Amino acid sequence: MNPPVDLAKTADRDGGRPRYVERAELVLAMPHHKPLASLGLNPDPLQQLAAAMATVRSEAGEEADVVLDLVPVSPGKIARRRRRLIAASRRRGPSAYGEKLTSVGGGGVVESLTAAWSGGASSSRGTGARSQKLPRMTDVRDSVGKFEPGAAVFAVQLLLRVAAGHPQQSAARMHQLLAVFAITSGPNYLKPRRPRTRRAKAAFDRRFASGEFHPPRQQWLTVPELGGFLKPPTARCHASSVVRSGGLVPPAPAHLPVYTGQPDLVPLGAVTYPDGRERIGAARVRDLLFGLQLGKSGNGKTEAALVQAIAMAHCGYGVWFLDPHGEAWARAKPYLAHPHLFDRVWEINLAKCDLEQRVVSWNPLSMEGRTESDVQDVVRSVTEGIAAAQDWGDHAPRARTILARTVQALALLSLRAVQDGRPELQPTLFQIRTWLTDEDWREALLPVLPQRVQTYWRTTFPTLAKEAVPTVTYVMDRLDTSQSLQAFFGSPRSAYDIRAAMDTGRIVWVCPSGSESDALVSCLLIHDLHRAALSRQDTPRADRRTFWAWGDELTAVDSSSKGFLAALCEQVRKYEVRFTGMTQMALRLSPITRQALLQNQSLLSTCAADYDEAAFVARRWNGHVTPETITELPKYHYVMSINLDGAPTTPFRVRGLPVEEIYAHYENPDGIPELDAAIDTNLQRRPVGDILAELEVLDDEILAHFTGRQPPPAAAGGPTTRIG
Repeated sequence: MNPPVDLAKTADRDGGRPRYVERAELVLAMPHHKPLASLGLNPDPLQQLAAAMATVRSEAGEEADVVLDLVPVSPGKIARRRRRLIAASRRRGPSAYGEKLTSVGGGGVVESLTAAWSGGASSSRGTGARSQKLPRMTDVRDSVGKFEPGAAVFAVQLLLRVAAGHPQQSAARMHQLLAVFAITSGPNYLKPRRPRTRRAKAAFDRRFASGEFHPPRQQWLTVPELGGFLKPPTARCHASSVVRSGGLVPPAPAHLPVYTGQPDLVPLGAVTYPDGRERIGAARVRDLLFGLQLGKSGNGKTEAALVQAIAMAHCGYGVWFLDPHGEAWARAKPYLAHPHLFDRVWEINLAKCDLEQRVVSWNPLSMEGRTESDVQDVVRSVTEGIAAAQDWGDHAPRARTILARTVQALALLSLRAVQDGRPELQPTLFQIRTWLTDEDWREALLPVLPQRVQTYWRTTFPTLAKEAVPTVTYVMDRLDTSQSLQAFFGSPRSAYDIRAAMDTGRIVWVCPSGSESDALVSCLLIHDLHRAALSRQDTPRADRRTFWAWGDELTAVDSSSKGFLAALCEQVRKYEVRFTGMTQMALRLSPITRQALLQNQSLLSTCAADYDEAAFVARRWNGHVTPETITELPKYHYVMSINLDGAPTTPFRVRGLPVEEIYAHYENPDGIPELDAAIDTNLQRRPVGDILAELEVLDDEILAHFTGRQPPPAAAGGPTTRIG
């Protein structure tokens, strides 16, 4: 224990409040060749210092500073000091070594010590040299202490200064700091020395502020004595005031492109380059074919995708963004409200349900612009989409078969309606229920279809269990509970055509309604994206425009469509569709989907994740990053690897940039009304009430067209609008 000391106190004023300042300089209590305790790493010597600093209330005007100044000592000075210590030991006599050091035959003590340092060899010759007795090595070390040959030595100045609004608070803070350095006590220890006079206090403050090196006495310390306070905090330093590095992550590649708006680059975020400067790093368009973004909700996956989508839109690329929550569209809209983009923007927002609200419609069964050979693609797209949303998997083979056959029949009816010049009479998803539950309606339309289709419905279908039909119609019943979904899926003619969007560079933002049918909508849209991408086989490779797609919440579409997302990852990039998937939990994806995502990715990014997910990602980086590093990532910080010049990089750290920061020059909220008007024109949006009124009588009009039967007269007051 250090004896209590009366530390220097000074009262002054800071902003009208009194401040009490205490000063102390720590000096060695014993001769400086005696060492302080050598501090290890467990416990971390910085733990107590960090804990003491954490209690300082800076908002109340308190301060606490520790200044440690080091000046290297030259080897020559250390050698001279070592010789003086040896010479002093000679004058002390036998007590320094435990036996008397004398010379026989002209040899000296210094020569004996030199022989001891060199392993016993002596330069003296003759009988005198042979008769002298070498000192023990332990005695030599006791004599020179810590200044052994090869030791790195520094001259040290250690100043402590605290300030508080009350003298007792100031004293308490100083004693906390003194307790920190008490752990260095060993053969030597540090004791506080206070400036007593006004002049001494002024000299102390001058050294404190300017770094002037002028300790009151010579004190040299070695690396083992200082290392515990000069190293960074370890994992065993748990104080809240410690700023963490976030773990060891390899540096970014020196040749990583810098983004300044180039159309051939995709922005990634703020990256620290080898010169220490932070710039916006980027991936090259030619290298980024498929991306996978992982991590917790609310940690920046969507924000990173949003930054990339806006960049690609302004550079003239086509964009498709599945935004299940609608938040990304609200943020993106002001940055897309520019005249040169107006004719390219499409908005599919299913959260709107006012009868007067103008909305876009999509008929997945539409055959406009298609041929009979496209029927199989429509059947697969719709069937797989509904099956995925319902999580049928292998548990509902009859329902899947009945649905596929129903979609086939209705798609063929749509093709006939288009060939007859009546595309407004194409069946929609809601006619699936009519086809399965209204036997008279189905029988009346069967003669229009090919004989092989009629055979199935007249011979095979009646033998199937009746329980399978409600499984299929349940989907339509759910859609019928939402006016926005009735309007989106209830019009025979589609304004939404993803193939046309690919070929003409449209900017498509899809926001499902936020209802329980979100999964169904998302599945149908992503399956249709896959179908449209494969249909580009009819276009020469050189003529295919690059189209960028982002899909959030992949787990919602992967549950039962075995192999579909894997096929998406493997195939669409061949047709110039660049897809980036986002999900919170990769481990919830099916094994085949996970394998395809990781096998084909040219961008792998993760924000903070729980340990299991972090360990899964860290294994893909072959030990370059630990799971602990990923779990402790701050919000909007990522670890990612990309393909660069055809080869994968090691993972590196990226700080996410919010849209407001990187695209401040694009922000134009005043242009949103004009953008909405342009979207109405681009998608020929119609009022919800009009679409629902037409859907109410569509069954009868289809029947009338193909059979010649006249529909029953509408009730007085016009057609009835079906309200979900």
